[in-house]
Amino acid sequence: METISLFFKVLWSPGETMFLLSKSPRVLAPLLFLIALGFVTQNLLLTKLDTSEIAIKAAEQQARARGTPLTDDQKQRIRDMMHSPAYKVLTQVAAIVGSPVLITLTCVLYFALFTMLGRDGSFKAFFSITAFAFVPIIFSQLAALVSVFVVPPSAIMPDELGSLSPAAFLDRSAISPVLFAAVNSIDLVSIWILTLLIIGYRFTTRKSLSSVMRGGVVVGLFLVYVALKLAYHAILGV
Repeated sequence: METISLFFKVLWSPGETMFLLSKSPRVLAPLLFLIALGFVTQNLLLTKLDTSEIAIKAAEQQARARGTPLTDDQKQRIRDMMHSPAYKVLTQVAAIVGSPVLITLTCVLYFALFTMLGRDGSFKAFFSITAFAFVPIIFSQLAALVSVFVVPPSAIMPDELGSLSPAAFLDRSAISPVLFAAVNSIDLVSIWILTLLIIGYRFTTRKSLSSVMRGGVVVGLFLVYVALKLAYHAILGV
């Protein structure tokens, strides 16, 4: 029961929660919570969305950037693929393993960086803090569900689904894809997660490591991810 209360307490009392997790790590509970959340959200989205049409829209956008419009045959192949049993199974698997893989990768990277700079906490403590820092992702899931119920399907783009960023107020056809991706990266939930990571890692790193250095490491790694994403959009022109 105490662990369940921490899912909510981390949102309004992160310092106290992260200190407790650094002393008494919880690993399985946050993973199961985020797995269940992702699985339920994914299946609710699939009841309202035609994933094949969304995939076709994304492919058309890339085709226009290359100057080679998508043919009817190509569109049909995308529909066949998206409606295949294999893809449906893959979608369910992705909904289940997506959060654990993301959390594990994030934890491993930060654990390695802070081990070089000055670490006190164990890997289990790092993992617990990282997992609980991702709890705000629930708001992205809720935003995605609201979007599919209030936004016309023809207006939904995959990279905008669940985003709580200023990009929602931009006309993506009027600006460059790279600029849109940059603005779309300034997401409320991402900033919230980064803030929780900075707070949490304070209890697993040495006191000699300044708050500025700790924050710089956390934000710096995120900026590397954003830079890679922008490079991808610059290369493909979408």
